[in-house]
Amino acid sequence: MTPSPLARAAAVVCLLWSYATLAEPWSGAEPGVTTLQQVLLSFGPPSRQVHERGEVIVTYQRKQAPDGARVARFHFDINDGRLRRIEVTPTRPMKRAGVEALHGPDCATSAGGSRGCFEAATAPARQTWLHYRSRGLSVLVDRQQRVKTWVYLEPAARSERAPSSPTEATEPAGLAVPATADAKDVPELAPASGTEAMPPLAPPPPPEDSSAGLATAMVVDDDAPSSSGSDLAPPAMADDLSPTAPSTGAGDDSLVQGWQGPEESSGGAEAWSERKQDPLAVGGFFYQRAEVVGLRSQQKTSLEPSFPALADIYLDATPSTRVRGYILGRLGYDPLQAEGGGPDIGLGQLWLKFDIARHVFVTAGRQEVRWGSSQIWNPTDFLQAPNPDPLNNVDLRTGVDMVKLTVPWEAMASNLSLLGTVEQEGVGTDARRLRYGGGIRAEVAVGPGEVIASAVFSQARRPRFGLDLSTAAGHLDLNAEVAYVQDSPTRLWAREGDSFVERDFGGGQVLASAGVSTQFEFAELYRAIVRLEGFYNSLGYDDRAFLPWLSSQGDFRPLYFGRYYAMGQINIGRRGLSQRSVTLTTLANLEDASYLSRVDFLTTPFDTLEIYVQTFIEVPFGARGSEFRFEAVPADPSVPSSGLGVFRAGLSLLMRI
Repeated sequence: MTPSPLARAAAVVCLLWSYATLAEPWSGAEPGVTTLQQVLLSFGPPSRQVHERGEVIVTYQRKQAPDGARVARFHFDINDGRLRRIEVTPTRPMKRAGVEALHGPDCATSAGGSRGCFEAATAPARQTWLHYRSRGLSVLVDRQQRVKTWVYLEPAARSERAPSSPTEATEPAGLAVPATADAKDVPELAPASGTEAMPPLAPPPPPEDSSAGLATAMVVDDDAPSSSGSDLAPPAMADDLSPTAPSTGAGDDSLVQGWQGPEESSGGAEAWSERKQDPLAVGGFFYQRAEVVGLRSQQKTSLEPSFPALADIYLDATPSTRVRGYILGRLGYDPLQAEGGGPDIGLGQLWLKFDIARHVFVTAGRQEVRWGSSQIWNPTDFLQAPNPDPLNNVDLRTGVDMVKLTVPWEAMASNLSLLGTVEQEGVGTDARRLRYGGGIRAEVAVGPGEVIASAVFSQARRPRFGLDLSTAAGHLDLNAEVAYVQDSPTRLWAREGDSFVERDFGGGQVLASAGVSTQFEFAELYRAIVRLEGFYNSLGYDDRAFLPWLSSQGDFRPLYFGRYYAMGQINIGRRGLSQRSVTLTTLANLEDASYLSRVDFLTTPFDTLEIYVQTFIEVPFGARGSEFRFEAVPADPSVPSSGLGVFRAGLSLLMRI
C-alpha cells in the first residue's frame, strides 16, 4: 500500500527533526561547536575561571548567571577552545513530567526506542539520571522528581559514553554527585528550550535581575542580566576584561568579575586564548517601532503616529587578553518627525580597557552606566538622568564620560572603584562648558546577595550618597536602594497665591525604592513572575497644580513628580523553542490617584533568538489633571498643547545584526 502524501510529509518532518536534534544547544551554546571566545562574548565576564585536567572551566553564578539559571558551568578543551560540556542549575526547577513532555519518555516504555526517549540510571541519594543519548542531554532528578541538573555533552562524547544498557548508565564524566546532594551542591541546567527573557540590548551587562528576566522594562542591570538584566545587549558587548570577583547586582558599569584568559598549560605551550585569530568583533542591533498616541482636545480625538528606527553598530577590538577597545555608534531616524528632518547620529560608547600589573583595572572613555537594583525607580543612579520610558524594551540613554579604576579584593569578595567624570553643559551652543566630578563605589558580596555603597561629587553640586542592597530569601528576590541627596538636578518650585516661585532646596533629603519578586511554574511548561515595587520621593510634589507649570518650565520628570509611587507586574512565559510571554504592568502615583496600565506581548516568530517582535498598549486612568492624565504645556506659549493622552499603542521589531 502506497503511503499517503500526508504520511510521507510526516515521515520527512520526523527525519529532519531527528537530525536537527543531534546537537542539543543551551542558550545558544552548543557542545562541540561553540568556542570559549563566543561564550565570553555572549554571557559576559564569568564569576570564576579555573584551568584543570586539560580543561578551561568558566562559571557563572548568582546574579551573573544567565537568566533562568542559578549556576552555569562551561567546560572547554584547552587545546582548541571548543565547548565540551555545559552544566547549569535552574533557579526554579521543573518536574520530571515536564522534562518528558519536552524531550520524550522512557525508552523502555516507548515504542521502538525512539530518538526522543531517555535511559534511566540510579544516582546517589535516591536520585535518577535521565540520559537522552541521541540529544547529548542528561537530566538529574531528585526523590521528589524535581530537576536538579541538566548536562549537555558534545555529540562525539555521547557516542563514546553510551552504555550497553540502561542499568549501566552513569552520570556524565566529570560531574560529581555527592551522596547528600542538595540543590545548591549540584549544578543544574536550564531547559534546552532556552530562557524566556529577552537578551539585554544595552552593553555590556547580564540581565537585570533574576526575578524580572521576563519583565517588559529592559532597564539593564549587571545582576543577573541582565537581569538582570535587566536587562538587550548584543552578545559581543559583554565585558571580558573586568577583574575576577563576585557579582555586585547593580548596573552594567559593573566593576567585578572577569576573565583574563586561561593560564598557560603545564608544558609551556601557548594558551588557546593567545592564538585566537580575529581580534575584532563587529555587530549591533536594529530596532524599528511603529507607534500611535491617541490625544483628546476640544472634544475631538486625534491620532499622532510615529515610526522611529534605531541602529546601533559596534566595533569590539581585543588584540590581547589585557587590552580591549570598544566603539558603539547610534543612528536614529523617524520619517514622521516634524522637526529635525534628517537622521540623528550619536556616540553611545567609546572606551579603552586595560590593567596595571593585573591588579588595577582601568576603563577610560564613554561607558555604559546603570546603577541600582530596582526596575523602574533608581534613586542611586547618580551618573545618569532617569530613564524617561522605563517600560520600553530598549533603554535609549547613552554612556557617561569618565575614567574608572577598579581594585578587586578576591579574599573579601569585594571591589573598590574610583571614578573621575566629566560632563558637557550647553552642548551645541557657544556657552558650552565642562563640569568635572568624581566618585567612589564599593561592592561586597554578602551571602546570597550584594551590598553596594557609592558616593558621587561634582562641581557646583553637593555630594550624593547611596546604598544598594539585593538578596534572596527563599523563593523571594528582594532589593532596596536608599539615596541621600543635598540638591536637585531640576529647579524646585513653591506656590505664592496664584503664581509659582523658585524655592531653596533646604537640608538633605532621602529617596528610597524597594522591590520584591517571585516566580513559580504551573502546567509544567509555563512560568509566572510577580513583582511589586515602591518608591518614596522626598523631592516630589503633593499638588497636581504644579504639573502644567513644571511642564512649561522644562522641570517635569515623569515618574518623579509625586512623593509616593508603586508598581505591580506579572509576566507569564511559555517554555519552548520560541519565546512567548505576556506582561501586565500597572504604575501608580498613590498620592495623586493617577494610574497607568500596560500590556506587552513578546514573541520570537521566526524561531530564532535573534529577532524579537513586541506589541503593547497602555492606557492612563484616574482623575483628570493628575500625573498620567494632564495636558503638557509647551515652553513656547504660541504653540498649542498637544492634548490629553488617551492611549498609546505600538509594535516593535528588534533584530541583532
